[in-house]
Amino acid sequence: MTNLLSTLVFLGVIGLLAWVGWGLEPHWASKDGVKFMCRMAELPDHVNDRPRWRDVKVSVIEGELLVYSRSRRNSDLRGVWKVTGASNHDSKKRRFYELCSSHNTFATIRIPQNSRCVPVLDALVP
Repeated sequence: MTNLLSTLVFLGVIGLLAWVGWGLEPHWASKDGVKFMCRMAELPDHVNDRPRWRDVKVSVIEGELLVYSRSRRNSDLRGVWKVTGASNHDSKKRRFYELCSSHNTFATIRIPQNSRCVPVLDALVP
């Protein structure tokens, strides 16, 4: 009986840690806010499609965002992007930035509102 109870408690703790882990947003920003890691999604072709959020690394260079990643899945997001707009999602404490590439492809990045890169990105919003 004790073995069954300890197994159930162990599985409950593992389930709780997994639930918390999936809810956390991966984010990192340098002290000056010029380099950061966030989630990015290309806008879907159809209105009913859901965007696929992917982890990317971003550097701000001369008013543009250089997006890169080591993963092959994110190769379509790599390149130079310009910030075209920004909005807040106050209930989830996230800030969204709309981006446009040189090929007229549109995407969105999401960042926690208290991140060090928010003032840097806000300065790029036209």
